Amino acid sequence: MNTKIVVLLVVVLVAVSVTEARRRRNKANKDQDRCRYKRDRSAGRPECIKGTMTLTLQLKSGPADCEPTLTKTKRCRNKDCKYDVVSSVCNQETNRMVKTMQLKEGGDETKCEKTITVEKRRCKNKGDKAAKKAARKERKKLSKAEKKAARKAARAERKGRKHNRREGTTPAMIEEPTA
Repeated sequence: MNTKIVVLLVVVLVAVSVTEARRRRNKANKDQDRCRYKRDRSAGRPECIKGTMTLTLQLKSGPADCEPTLTKTKRCRNKDCKYDVVSSVCNQETNRMVKTMQLKEGGDETKCEKTITVEKRRCKNKGDKAAKKAARKERKKLSKAEKKAARKAARAERKGRKHNRREGTTPAMIEEPTA
C-alpha cells in the first residue's frame, strides 16, 4: 500500500517538473523573438515639459533587425505645475470621471499646459447606490425572517419530542395517516 503511494507521488512530481521545464523553455524562446530595451540613464532624468517627457532606450537583447536606440514619449505631470479644477463630469459612455483643470495664476506656461483633462475612477451613480442599499436591506429582512422561521420550527420540533416523551411514544411509533 505504502509503495503504491510513494510511486504515485514520484510520478506526479516528475510530471510537474517536466511541464515546468517546458514552460521555462517556451518562455525563453518567446523572449528571443522580441526586442527588449532598457532606459539610457547616462542622459540623466528626463524633464517633464508640457505634460510629456522623452525617454531614450537602448537595445538590451533581441534579434539583429532591432533598432539599437529607441525614443519614446511618455505622459507626465510636472510637480511645479499647480491646477484648479474647472469642471468634473461623468462620461456616461465610459463610466469614468473627466476632470478639466486650469493652470493656477503665476504658473510657468513654458513648462506647463494651460488646461488639462484627466480621466479618473468610475463614476459614483447615486441612484445605483440607493438601489443597492435598498436591495441589501431587503435581503437582510428576508434573512432575518428565514432565521426566525427556522428557530420557530426547531422550537416546535423540540416541543413535540418533549410531548412524545411524556406520552411514552417515540417518533418511530407514530404512524402517518394514509389518505
